[in-house]
Amino acid sequence: MEEDKKIHFDKSRIVNNVIICTLSIVSSAIIIMCLWTVAEPKLSGSESLINENSKYMARIEEALNKIKSKYIDIDEIKIDELIDGAIEGMADATSDPYTRYVSDEEFNDIATSGAETYGGLGVHLTFDSNSNAIMVLGVMPNSPALENDMKAGDLVVKVNDIIVNKENYQQCVDNMKGEENTTVKLSIKRNDELIEKEITRKIISSSNVESEIINENIGYIKIWAFENKVYEQFKSEYDKLISQNIKGLIIDLRNNPGGLVNETIDILDLLLPEGDVLKLVYNDGREKVYKCKNKDEIKIPLAVIANERSASAAEILSSAVKDSNKGVLVGDKTYGKGIVQEVEKLGERGALSITVAKYYTMSGVEIHKNGIEPNISVSLPDNLKNEIAIPRMKDVQLQKATEYILEQNKK
Repeated sequence: MEEDKKIHFDKSRIVNNVIICTLSIVSSAIIIMCLWTVAEPKLSGSESLINENSKYMARIEEALNKIKSKYIDIDEIKIDELIDGAIEGMADATSDPYTRYVSDEEFNDIATSGAETYGGLGVHLTFDSNSNAIMVLGVMPNSPALENDMKAGDLVVKVNDIIVNKENYQQCVDNMKGEENTTVKLSIKRNDELIEKEITRKIISSSNVESEIINENIGYIKIWAFENKVYEQFKSEYDKLISQNIKGLIIDLRNNPGGLVNETIDILDLLLPEGDVLKLVYNDGREKVYKCKNKDEIKIPLAVIANERSASAAEILSSAVKDSNKGVLVGDKTYGKGIVQEVEKLGERGALSITVAKYYTMSGVEIHKNGIEPNISVSLPDNLKNEIAIPRMKDVQLQKATEYILEQNKK
């Protein structure tokens, strides 16, 4: 990959880039410090923090004045672009890949997310800091990704000509989407093998819930992701199964990357008794507790299957069922992503995605980086862990969940 590139050194360009980068950081810091200084008295009234900000402002302003007065090509610089880059740099300095600068175009995409169709590959993705790559958490059925043999656990290391890293991973994810019948080139690392693929995008219809009746009248619901009106989709399939007098329910969350928390709580409200199910904790100690309010609850045995790629909202549902003792969690320890981002517009240009809180289960487990341990631990054979469609006779996790349901019905 990188070793094939020829590197040319231009001393003057390097110097100019260093100066521009410095100017961008200084300019951005002044703007943000100004906004913070104005807003802080309303938020906390802390005199000491205002004084501290003023001290930083004085140093930054001094440096900015020197650069503006001495940099030779200052008239050629577009300040807006410098500020964009500076905010990206400050967000990156948090070492949190989810705290990042968001362009106007991406902000508009976020604001309209939840659309039922889009042009893309049909994959659920996250950034994997251990490999510095984009990890495929799941592959949608009937998708270009499935047709081209992409698998859960694949690491996308390059999209077209862009090598993935923490700073550009969101851009790379966005670049996988596009107009129908256009193509995207991916470099994928799978174990020790590097695989090159050119995939044609198609219109993806995100129907995220499927159901059927399996062994001895047990209901089975697969949730691929908690997106696109997932509560309505789940309730429709759930009601259909319940009307057929099923004797137990298995919810499969394997390779589910998460999604909408409020809709996840709505799904839990169909299953669990009244009570607290999740706690959100902010950096100032404030807490938000999510509750099940519906007096109805599932009356038949319940099992949830999860694995090491079940993340975020999938972990919320898994932990709530486990903590409630209304059902059991079967499979592997979950991924461990339990943080919340807020996306806030920045004046007239861009926005900032900031990680603002962490999720805790009602039993006190911090989900982020810890994951949820199953009640019944069972792992798939290594040769099946990355497969999307696992033969029922070889799916030991589903078999164990089924055994649990049957045992409960004998009591």
